Amino acid sequence: MTVDFCDYFWGEKNNGFDILYHNMKHGLIANKDLSDFLRERTNIEETCSKLLAKLAKQTSSSSNTGTFNPLWQLLRLSIEKLTTIHMQMVHKVCELVKDVTKYTDELHKKHKTVKEEQSGTLDAVQAIQSTTLALQKAKDIYVQKGGELDKLRKDNASAREIEKAEIKFKKAQDDYKVLVEKYSNVKEEFEKKMNIACKLFQEVEQSHLKQMKDFLNVYTELIETNHEEIGKVHVEFKKQCLEMTVDKLLEKFVCAKYTGLEKPENIEFEELCLNSTTSSLNQVPDSSSDSKSIQGTNSPVFTSTPQNSCATSVASEKPSTAKREGNCRIRDKKDATNYQSSRATSLLNIFISNSHGMFI
Repeated sequence: MTVDFCDYFWGEKNNGFDILYHNMKHGLIANKDLSDFLRERTNIEETCSKLLAKLAKQTSSSSNTGTFNPLWQLLRLSIEKLTTIHMQMVHKVCELVKDVTKYTDELHKKHKTVKEEQSGTLDAVQAIQSTTLALQKAKDIYVQKGGELDKLRKDNASAREIEKAEIKFKKAQDDYKVLVEKYSNVKEEFEKKMNIACKLFQEVEQSHLKQMKDFLNVYTELIETNHEEIGKVHVEFKKQCLEMTVDKLLEKFVCAKYTGLEKPENIEFEELCLNSTTSSLNQVPDSSSDSKSIQGTNSPVFTSTPQNSCATSVASEKPSTAKREGNCRIRDKKDATNYQSSRATSLLNIFISNSHGMFI
């Protein structure tokens, strides 16, 4: 259905112009309300972003150890993404608020121009309204005077009274005719200007509604895009949670916290091979006692070379492992070398002591 304001704003009271003009002014109110709504939505998005940021910080300060830590990290990242999306929404809506505010200024100027252009129409409206009232009043007087004259004639009043009534009736009739003619002229001017005003108001309203719908379309697209981005974050988070199976969580924990791959070695008892030669060497008497003993006898003392007790022990016992046998042989060689060195030193000391006694 095609709407034409020129067909709908007439009527007995001729207040169509007033309705259209105030409706145009309501456009400013609607524009201001839309701006306030968008600002409030911005505040909501900003508050939501701050609360999510606080939640993300709280999540990051939660337990960062244990096998559940990777899921905590995924949760924190998803919340941070939501925080960013809501903050982006804040910036976009703020830009839209700026556009709405700019349009408010333009609309205010446009309304001022329309008011100036339609001042003649306002005069025509006031003229027809006042003429209509005067015409109705003149008609009522005309009808009244006619009724009075007709009554006097029926009552057979005097000629003088009838004459006076006829004069008043004639005057009322003339006034009524003048107002009818005036109303006709005023009506013609009013209709002409009112048609122009209706077209202008309709153009203004169409332009205004188109602009307001454009603002709402932008807002709707922002909301839709915002929800799509939020939905992607949720879908991604769900996918990551499903992919992060229990085995993967355990694997991550093991890779991050493992202490080693080698198990403790088996340890067997190793029997200590004691060398009897070493014990006897530790009990060799000192030089002074040897000297006294030799001086008393005046004869050299010869000590027979002892056999290696460790070798004898090893030979008499069956070794448990090849490794133990090898270690024992190495120690036997070392003990034998130490024994020979100690024996040579002892014999040298005895020889020196005997020589000293003989010279005395």
